[in-house]
Amino acid sequence: MAETANLIRELHRLHRHIRDLKTEIDDAPKMLKTQQGKLNRAETNLREAQDAIKHLKVEAHEKEVTLKATHQTIAKHEKQRNEAGDKKQYDALQTEITQERKNCATLEDEILTLLSQVEEQTIGLPPLEKAVQQAKSDVANFEKNSQERVARLTADLRIAQAQLIEAEKNIPGDLRTNYDRLVQAYGADALAAVKDKTCTSCYKTITVQQQRELEGGSLVVCKSCGRALYLQG
Repeated sequence: MAETANLIRELHRLHRHIRDLKTEIDDAPKMLKTQQGKLNRAETNLREAQDAIKHLKVEAHEKEVTLKATHQTIAKHEKQRNEAGDKKQYDALQTEITQERKNCATLEDEILTLLSQVEEQTIGLPPLEKAVQQAKSDVANFEKNSQERVARLTADLRIAQAQLIEAEKNIPGDLRTNYDRLVQAYGADALAAVKDKTCTSCYKTITVQQQRELEGGSLVVCKSCGRALYLQG
């Protein structure tokens, strides 16, 4: 009978609608986690850049301290050289002074290189800071919108579940046992439409007898996939 086919069709629609609503509600925390992951990566990128600059500054400072100490050593050795009592002592101190001046030149070059790196990497901080602020804003907006969306979906779910309960009251008594068994086994996929004499769940062709039974309003189970069938409207 057409009434039975329409009822089963509506039951299938409600089952799938309920499943889709539950899926969307369950996915909300996962989507929020994805947004928070983007924020975490942005914050990590900024923190690593800041740490790199900090390490460069520390290294430059250490070399500046070494440079200052080397200059002090040169001054001491120059004084000792000028007060040297013989040529051998003079030459030894002069050799040390020459090497220390080379060391100073090397340190100065290294310090300049480090300071250039600090300047270069500091220029790259604003885009990273902007990315963090944007990610924070995205998370805040997503949380707000997600809460509103989940509340709306939850309300829709309650309505759909109530509609399903009402629709199930109209299932003929001789069909209810098989219907309950199939829903228990397959959930929202317990039912399947028949289009052009084909089950839309497993795409197997139904028999002529099954087609007649469906047209007569009987609950027909697909012999291939076990779903309850109804004629597609």
